[in-house]
Amino acid sequence: GMWRAARSRTSSAAVCRAANNGNQSAIVVGAGVIGLCTSVRLLEAGYSVTCVAENVAGDPNRGVASGGAGGLWFPYLCESTERTGRWANETRVLYEKLLQDGLGFEDNGVAVKDVWQCYSPGNDLPPWAPDCPTLELLSVAQVEEKYAPGLPQYMIDQDDFLAYQFEAPIVQVDLFLGHLRRLIEGMGGALVERKVAGPIESLEADILVNCAGIGNAVEVEGLESDARMRPVRGQIVHCENRANITEAVTIGAGAESAYMIPRGDVVVYGGTSDDGQWDLSVNEDTVEDIIRRCKKLLPEEYTQGMEDRIVGHWVGLRPYREEMVSVEAKTLEDGRVVVNNYGHGGSGFTLCWGCADEVVRMAQAPGT
Repeated sequence: GMWRAARSRTSSAAVCRAANNGNQSAIVVGAGVIGLCTSVRLLEAGYSVTCVAENVAGDPNRGVASGGAGGLWFPYLCESTERTGRWANETRVLYEKLLQDGLGFEDNGVAVKDVWQCYSPGNDLPPWAPDCPTLELLSVAQVEEKYAPGLPQYMIDQDDFLAYQFEAPIVQVDLFLGHLRRLIEGMGGALVERKVAGPIESLEADILVNCAGIGNAVEVEGLESDARMRPVRGQIVHCENRANITEAVTIGAGAESAYMIPRGDVVVYGGTSDDGQWDLSVNEDTVEDIIRRCKKLLPEEYTQGMEDRIVGHWVGLRPYREEMVSVEAKTLEDGRVVVNNYGHGGSGFTLCWGCADEVVRMAQAPGT
């Protein structure tokens, strides 16, 4: 069958049709944040669900990007379009709802914190910005104030910069993934540890969902051989928490950038975007370079003595897909529906709920 791309808008009526799906079965391949959120949504819609993955427990040292990510809600390294803006905002609203459902941070790892960013040169406002109610643009003077009593150690071009602040969910990824796995098992879903050698069509279920991320790259001979998939390697530094670090900051100055995310368990400092690199080992030169960039670009109060507060390092492979995230469905001749939900780049925790809802819509209305 032909792939059908996710339409830009889908009626909420489609979601309300989620009445009982007469015990239809679904297999989700992949147990990063995308696969787990998709499994939760399919279970809620009445499917019987098995989530299968090589690393079903999300061990961050086995190359699952979700297991060690910074956990900041912010679309990064994925298409910048109306639909990703919508998925991002739907996901943000869901995290905010999670905060109101009575579970605490120690249960699900979700918190909302202040975020500010400054880029010079600057691009246009991203597509998610108009629907983010807390977003405020910042002037150069307001950015400089954040460095007081010092000053930024980089140039902000008055005529070419973009700076803004907003409130965003930041999730401690191990707690959140654990929360999702408990939800799945609590609703009667199964989590199965095994590597699925492709193609996904070889599996037996009414709905087959490919959430295998970088497992779809040609090099790994995994589920799909998708020539558009490639890793964008990210290396980060973990420092112990400090009472004065309660906000996330990203700075882009000329060709250099740095960021800081108070994740809950540690403060994450980064980073890198190493296109096409598969190496999972920590590069010591990169550690030095991250420290140098953070000290140059971030406020001094946040980086002072950071080299003495390092408690660990992490490397992950962002599942980047050229041109666009793959969220699309096709119906096989025997009536089974195959849905793709992969290639989210650096935006897995940012798009997860919006994309999971899209998968359920596509599974329920494969002809549209």
